Amino acid sequence: MRILVTSLVWMFLFFGLSAERQKVLFNFDWRFSHQTDANASQVNFDDKNWQQVQLPHDASISGPFVKDSLNSDQKNGFLPRQKGWYRKVFTPEVDLSGKKVFFEFEGIYRDARVYLNGQEVAHQLNGYEGFLVDVTDVIQPGATNVMAVSYDNTDMESSRWYNGEGIYRDVWMLITDPVHVDYHGTYVHTPFVTDDLAKVALQTEVVNSRADSTWITLNSEIYSPDGVLQKTAVSTVPVGPGEVFFFRQRESIEQPQRWDIDHPALYEVRSRVIVDGEVVDTYKTTFGIRTVEFTPEQGLLLNGRKVLAKGVNIHHDLGPLGAAAFERGFERRLEGLKRLGVNAIRLSHNPHDKYVLEWCDRNGMLVVDEPFDKWSDQFFGAGNRFEDHWEKSLVAFLKRDRNHPSIIIWSAGNEVYQQKSPRYNFGVPMLKQMVDFIHDFEPSRLVTCGIHPSRRSGAYRTENYYREGPPEMVFYMDVVSTNYREEFWPVDKANHPQLIFMLSEAQVGNLGNEWFNFDHRSSVGLFYWGGTDYIGESFGWPSKGWANGIIDWNDHWKSFSYYINSLYSEEPMVHIAAFDDSDVRQQYWNEVQLRYQPLHSHWNWAGRDSIDLYTFTNGQEVELFVNGRSQGVLQVPEEYYTKDIRAYTAEEYDPENPINLGPAMHKQLAWRIPYEVGVIEAVSKVDGKEVARHRLETAGAPARIVLEADREVIKADGLDLSYVTVKVVDKNGILVPNADHDISFRVSGAGSNAGVGNADVISDEPFVADSRKAFQGKALLIVRSTREAGTIKIRATAKGVKSAGIEVVTQ
Repeated sequence: MRILVTSLVWMFLFFGLSAERQKVLFNFDWRFSHQTDANASQVNFDDKNWQQVQLPHDASISGPFVKDSLNSDQKNGFLPRQKGWYRKVFTPEVDLSGKKVFFEFEGIYRDARVYLNGQEVAHQLNGYEGFLVDVTDVIQPGATNVMAVSYDNTDMESSRWYNGEGIYRDVWMLITDPVHVDYHGTYVHTPFVTDDLAKVALQTEVVNSRADSTWITLNSEIYSPDGVLQKTAVSTVPVGPGEVFFFRQRESIEQPQRWDIDHPALYEVRSRVIVDGEVVDTYKTTFGIRTVEFTPEQGLLLNGRKVLAKGVNIHHDLGPLGAAAFERGFERRLEGLKRLGVNAIRLSHNPHDKYVLEWCDRNGMLVVDEPFDKWSDQFFGAGNRFEDHWEKSLVAFLKRDRNHPSIIIWSAGNEVYQQKSPRYNFGVPMLKQMVDFIHDFEPSRLVTCGIHPSRRSGAYRTENYYREGPPEMVFYMDVVSTNYREEFWPVDKANHPQLIFMLSEAQVGNLGNEWFNFDHRSSVGLFYWGGTDYIGESFGWPSKGWANGIIDWNDHWKSFSYYINSLYSEEPMVHIAAFDDSDVRQQYWNEVQLRYQPLHSHWNWAGRDSIDLYTFTNGQEVELFVNGRSQGVLQVPEEYYTKDIRAYTAEEYDPENPINLGPAMHKQLAWRIPYEVGVIEAVSKVDGKEVARHRLETAGAPARIVLEADREVIKADGLDLSYVTVKVVDKNGILVPNADHDISFRVSGAGSNAGVGNADVISDEPFVADSRKAFQGKALLIVRSTREAGTIKIRATAKGVKSAGIEVVTQ
């Protein structure tokens, strides 16, 4: 739970509790400017005209979008890459004598320098890497202190997608005893697990910052998911001054509760550090007891049973909020993906916010965790070679994430340049070095690496392109992650039966039918690219981002989302999606031919004699009705309904035509029906009984605005969010699909406007604004709470329609 930094809380924290560690949120009341004056690090610098901001803060998301600029391009969504400064004045209202004082920055994008009272105390290149700063000798107890933070995001090659910039994740002040658990200093894993017994291995790094040796006792208590103390391990050792001692303890848990996707049971270790009979530090670590195994015959085994990864890739931005890392934003996004039927996430291609992993732990979502993209200097900046920095960043990544049971495998990188270059022996030496390092540092998980979708460089579109075999790198990873190109698996598997395949990126063109292109029995599963639309990596102006995700960047489902839902989910469903073949778009990208068919879930087709549409369902059959009259029944073929999906075999493989030689299955049921104004309904049945129904009705003229808050009560902590979906409807409350009204917002009371958006990726409208056009009848407003309990009042107005208001309570 977050702790607000007020005088009252400071007094409670430091005088009402024992001498154990205190962690205080440091997000509020900063000053910010894009100016580049180096004197901004100095105590007496005048920042009175700077903007006041609350963290997390993305300093780029307010735009504007610029087509031709020296500091923006399609990779960054045509938003600016800039430099900037943050400053904060504070007074610790506590006696810090005899304490260690740190500041933790969970993420600053990028090339960040931290100053305290005019002195540089940290320099961090990697904007995705959190870091801890020891300020014990610089902070002034009981006096005014000035913290200043600069960043430089002007490297145009820093990433292939939108990063955001500035202090976009949380900042914490940490106060400990000189003897304490080190930063991310615990490692808990379970090397032996049965239904009767689990052996728990504990490694705890304890720092002695005192001037002399001291005896330290570590008391490690293991609590069950129900909060019951299970076991206690006690060790006492002498530790020298300045030494970090690695305590290694083992305990056994009888009748362990397994962490699983359907039962995400979480245990907790409470590490109590004791000196001279006094507890000087308590550190809590959450972990899970489960087994993860990968085999060539069955793919992924979780707790001994076959699990097919039904996954997506996600980037780290939150649409209208940019890269600002709000917990509620991640929670909303992940909740939507789970409802879709997703059980696995690939965190591409950088360390994501720690809350994402915590949510996945609590909610049974499997994770492929990935620290790097191209093995280039992109995260470290021009002139900072990857070879000189990867090991330090990888250690920080592994130490932060290693205790999360949701993580089933590490990925060492993605589509690395070295894969295609003989200069690097096609990436083998680098991969071997990294895999060996990860195995040694964190041996409980296997390692993969995302393979570029082409075969080896120099063989494009030749006979050898199909015959030469997989890239050499695949033989030096534990599980083979291929981005697209699943059509080569049968031949590669026949020639190299030890290989275990995972489709780390599958395109969602062709409606995501890559689901049917591989053998589900022997593979790990697939991860669609992408789970949501995201900013950046656009195909060019006027697009501001990747618009081909399953869900839009407002976390609203598209019509297409329901097809993936029909593949992934066991909950009965059916959905109607109309289309026009003339709207199909083609794009050749990353060695992959992408095909996109826009779909529409409305029944406003004036001027059309007939309509082509799909019905998506996970049932056995669908009957379609127009104004109550049956249009017939279509059956889902039995092999699709039962999901008995196999790939073609090596014997069926044709090297002259290897693409799409699978069964070419699909589950969408295609219809062409006469159009008439009124109601269309789809009814899905199983064994003759209705299990799901979807209804569309022709909308009339726009009449009014409707506001729908996803939560009408939120926390008054300065960080919570309510997402308000904005709809333009007719007099009967039906969404008007072509409404594009310019909607103005007024937010007052105990909250503020955190961002606006719609699903139109070619819009030039800024995300930070008091108005937004509706797109396909909808828009989005995000409000952020203040630290005062009360009511947020929201008003939306537009010409020609009735306005709307809503209230959100903060408490």
